[in-house]
Amino acid sequence: MTFSDETLLAYLEGTLDEAQSRAIEAAVEDDAEFERRLMGLDPFAPIIQDVFEKLPAEAPKFGLSEPVAQNTNGRFLRVVAVAASVGVAAVALTFWATRPAELGWAQQAAIYQSLYVPETIASLDSSEASLDKQFAMAEAELGRSLDRETLESLPGLELKRAQVLSFKGKPLIQVVFADEQGQPFAFCVIRQGPNAPSAEVKQAVLSGLATATWARDGFGYMLLGSSPQTDLKGELDVLTRTFAG
Repeated sequence: MTFSDETLLAYLEGTLDEAQSRAIEAAVEDDAEFERRLMGLDPFAPIIQDVFEKLPAEAPKFGLSEPVAQNTNGRFLRVVAVAASVGVAAVALTFWATRPAELGWAQQAAIYQSLYVPETIASLDSSEASLDKQFAMAEAELGRSLDRETLESLPGLELKRAQVLSFKGKPLIQVVFADEQGQPFAFCVIRQGPNAPSAEVKQAVLSGLATATWARDGFGYMLLGSSPQTDLKGELDVLTRTFAG
């Protein structure tokens, strides 16, 4: 069975029905690659795994079997379930004490984009007809133009897809590109609302990707490269002029 990212995000948020939830849990048991994909969509997965890896060796076992107690390499979902079933309060308290503030849209978008590899975008349907449909849908959801002509003319980038996502009920559009080496780039736009504050360009490395974010007139913008060292200046100069308000 194939699950969309939207379905997996609903599972992580606890809003999926029981039948689909059980199907996802069964798939996790049988498919390590699928489990890694699910972990990649969960912003707190690395934090939970880090908590388990950093627990002191002398911490009480609370009846956990040795294989489960030692399994901290990507199998944290089952470890959490088993720990909860035997009342490992120390683990839960450690996690909640170290749990960070809720991630914003830019951090979530970076986590999602960090899953992309060249193979992810190589087989996308980037035909004119497909892009026409994608951009029409994206612009209708967003309530503004994405200036496709400018996006198609960004130097060294090939336009591959426009995808409609959502963050806390607000439309979030992800425009995907391939650079000259086939590495994935992305430009994201979110509708934040008329009262949202503006923000100057801020560059940072998020989820292992070079990023730049800014906000103008109720919309947030984000450019994401393919590595921490990606030079975004050329694309950023064009996009900040085009999407200045």
